[in-house]
Amino acid sequence: MPLLKDLAISLRRLDYSETSQVLVLFTREYGQQRVIAKGIKRSTSRRGAVGIDLLELGHVVFSVRPGREDALATLTEWRQEDGFPHLRTNLLRLYAAEYAAEVTSRLTEVQDPHPRLFDGLLTLLASLAEADPMTALVGYLWILLSEIGLRPELTRCVSCGGGVVGDRVVFFSSRQGGAICRDCEPAAIEKRQIAPAVATVLPRPGPVPAPLAMACFDLLEYHLTEIMSRPSPVARLLRQAWHAAGGRS
Repeated sequence: MPLLKDLAISLRRLDYSETSQVLVLFTREYGQQRVIAKGIKRSTSRRGAVGIDLLELGHVVFSVRPGREDALATLTEWRQEDGFPHLRTNLLRLYAAEYAAEVTSRLTEVQDPHPRLFDGLLTLLASLAEADPMTALVGYLWILLSEIGLRPELTRCVSCGGGVVGDRVVFFSSRQGGAICRDCEPAAIEKRQIAPAVATVLPRPGPVPAPLAMACFDLLEYHLTEIMSRPSPVARLLRQAWHAAGGRS
């Protein structure tokens, strides 16, 4: 079996035995990979039995059986590049990173590379040392939805095609894929009202203003929940941490 080398971020981890782990890795060139790391938690004279932690960046070497790409790959080497220790000093930063990891794991496919998305996630994890967590997370979620082809249309009504920017009342339908004007709203079964400012700032290039970041996250999290057919438990923890910080990052 050929050995593949890449840069990877650990999205999920599961202890498989006393010494092994099953990991979901997001690699830059090969996409999501599900690997078994045999003996990774075995202690040596140079390191303790810690294994690979969630949200680590590392250089990975792994092997995939030809014709069995859906089976667990075998990790043969992991060299940590960055553990992003700043994430463990603040709950809001940590939950923002964990939410990004969760939705990335659930919405990307094995062997389906997204280099731009990988770079976006790496930028998010690094920027959380200083950036506003909610603003940084919203920016990453917008990239994620763009990469998987499910970015919502917010500049016009997806039902009639009319513009919604500047309207005082705007609705959103995940199933229809975007904004709905007040005239078309009565016919929509699944919908929610959103702040008009959200429909204005989200499609713009650059980061969203910090005061609108949570409102933007609420919309994107609602959309992602509809796509995944179930809510993320991390979203609740993220909101709790945001409120505990006084409704600011």
